[in-house]
Amino acid sequence: MSETNRDTLYELYALGLLEEPERSEIDAELRGGSAEAQRLLRSAMATNAMISTMVPDVEPPVRLRRRILAAAGVEEKTGWTWFGAWGLATAGLLAGFVFYSTESGRLRSDAYETKKELALTQTQLRKSESTLAFLRAPGTTVLNTSGTEERKAVARVFVNPERGVLLFANNLPRLESGKVFAMWLVPKTGAPRPAGTFRADEAGGAVHLDVQGFDLAGIAAVALSVEPEGGSPAPTTTPFLVTGV
Repeated sequence: MSETNRDTLYELYALGLLEEPERSEIDAELRGGSAEAQRLLRSAMATNAMISTMVPDVEPPVRLRRRILAAAGVEEKTGWTWFGAWGLATAGLLAGFVFYSTESGRLRSDAYETKKELALTQTQLRKSESTLAFLRAPGTTVLNTSGTEERKAVARVFVNPERGVLLFANNLPRLESGKVFAMWLVPKTGAPRPAGTFRADEAGGAVHLDVQGFDLAGIAAVALSVEPEGGSPAPTTTPFLVTGV
């Protein structure tokens, strides 16, 4: 066996690609403590390390080339070199990295959207729980409402001196930009007391809960008006929906 062939066999052995019977022969040499075998193995490992970083354009042994191409799922073609085989492997790794990066980004985006939907659902759930608790509470009563619009706004107003006022409204008018609906507690004497602001949905429906307590005996009505965004200390427009107590 020539020195060149022995170098090649040891390089394949170091890569774990050497086949029988040559692999068993080298195993036996190494187990026997052969200094030459150990030198050839160290040289082969150094050569393989250099190849992995420099990717030289040299022709590999036929059996090694066929195994690499078969593992990559590519049929052997004339003119393949070490560079072609390493390039194919590198392309596969790059494709895997791109796929992983894309999937990772998509999963992060999906997680963010799911988190937003969950937060919105939890907010709606808390609002529904507060509404049901208000309706079930002892002392909650419903008031009758009258409207002055041609397409009459209607509302059901529930009051509880300890829990506040709950409003269910329909057919509310569309608002200009920068405007909101404001609810007021109108006392029998004195100025109206603010009870929060809100907006209606596209169909003119709204649910509004103001949780401040009040003295029911001193309240004459619950009213709605249109106010600038952020609310007002007193009504700036004529209340269009008045619910007598």
